[in-house]
Amino acid sequence: MGLRINTNVPALTALRTLSANDRNLQGNLERLSTGLRINSAADDPSGLVISEQLRAQVGSMRQALENSQHASNLIGTAEAAMNEVSDLLVQIRESVVFALNSGGNDDSQIDAEQDSIDNAIKSIDRIAQTTQFANRKLLDGSSGINVTSQAGAITNLDLQNIAFDGASVQQYTVGVTVVASQAALFSGASFAATSGGTTIIRLTGSEGTQDISIASGFGVTSFDDAVNIFTSDTGVFASGGVLYSVEFGSSESVSVEVVTGTLILGAGGAANISATSGVQTDSGANAQGFINGAAFDADGNDIRIVSDVLTGNISLADGTAAGAYTFTVSDSGLTFQLNKDEGVQDREQVGISSIHSSFLGSRARTINSLSTGGGTGTITVGGFLSSLVSGGSSDLDSDPRNALRIVDLAIDEVTKRRAHLGAFQSQTIDRNINALSIAVENLAASESSIRDLDFAQETSDFTKNQILYQSGISVLAQSNLISQSVLSLLG
Repeated sequence: MGLRINTNVPALTALRTLSANDRNLQGNLERLSTGLRINSAADDPSGLVISEQLRAQVGSMRQALENSQHASNLIGTAEAAMNEVSDLLVQIRESVVFALNSGGNDDSQIDAEQDSIDNAIKSIDRIAQTTQFANRKLLDGSSGINVTSQAGAITNLDLQNIAFDGASVQQYTVGVTVVASQAALFSGASFAATSGGTTIIRLTGSEGTQDISIASGFGVTSFDDAVNIFTSDTGVFASGGVLYSVEFGSSESVSVEVVTGTLILGAGGAANISATSGVQTDSGANAQGFINGAAFDADGNDIRIVSDVLTGNISLADGTAAGAYTFTVSDSGLTFQLNKDEGVQDREQVGISSIHSSFLGSRARTINSLSTGGGTGTITVGGFLSSLVSGGSSDLDSDPRNALRIVDLAIDEVTKRRAHLGAFQSQTIDRNINALSIAVENLAASESSIRDLDFAQETSDFTKNQILYQSGISVLAQSNLISQSVLSLLG
């Protein structure tokens, strides 16, 4: 065994071990103080990469979760306001039905009901103008899908969902391949008089059934007059001896049954209909076609489109021919970022149309050239809710029957919009909140397993390294004394 003074190898070995134990102890202290297993890339390079990716996902999903909760609150605000509008529309309908009972009411009572309608419509307009979430108006039309242009054949656009993928405007083409039609009977018939007696026909349309008496010797004008008196009750009108349903679509029909007598349609009795001939009937047809390649469903000229890029209701003008009709919309409406990425599938763009009285209802349709009482008259069908106010074309004094049609249409529109928002809230937003909550939970757990510290393991390592550090100091002290033994040789 050699004894050396200049180089104390045991001391160097003890110092090296002590330095390693010191680094380990410092690492233990850092991890215990931060609660993280990875404090720098040197701790676990691959683990750092994975944990940072997971951390970004968790942060984005938590924000998307917050976005979804805000969206749910906004939709709930709009729907609650529309619930009040629904209640007001029900009250308006009660007033209209009251006014139709003209035999039991006097003018002052009807005027009082008209005042009630005026105030209810004023309240609807106030709700439309003032309902907002933060600084955003919800029901005045500013949160709807903005239509910048549309073909004249398209009379109404109520767009509820639309997908924009970076474009500022998008154009859609409504391709009509099958034209909507009314039910029609006796087209081209020339009426001849029945000699003696009275003919009674039973006319049935979408609104109801009416027995109509036609005296011997009637002609086309008399036939039209007899039918058109009951148009509001049957949903059928006559023009030039042809029976038409007022509305278009496969749900519309015209049926004629001769109860007594004979209805002579052709000159010389070529096409008689009698009580033994059975029921003569015809049905209308719905429009058929597509919008940007996606087939649509229609009820007459009222189109419903549900696709990945567009959801809404579109109305075509009566008599619209087969062809292509375009409309253009701008990037508008309410955009909800419901997930973490920027793709179309991660966000929803919803439009809430105005519920102002000048928008609830439909454009009034006028059926022209009706022979009524020997002259020419018109029947007005539909219109906007604003026409029910005092002095309007469908107030209680002017046309309470049409007012009832308008109110029913307005109730249907508001109900459908509420249903759409409710479905969006419950089936899209609420489900998205549930899915995001679970995803955040699982991703956070994954990140924690990689990045967070296991304190039980770390404290065990810390205790071990503390003991090694203290023993290392003791050994270093002892190794420094080894070279002093040389003094004993030097006597």
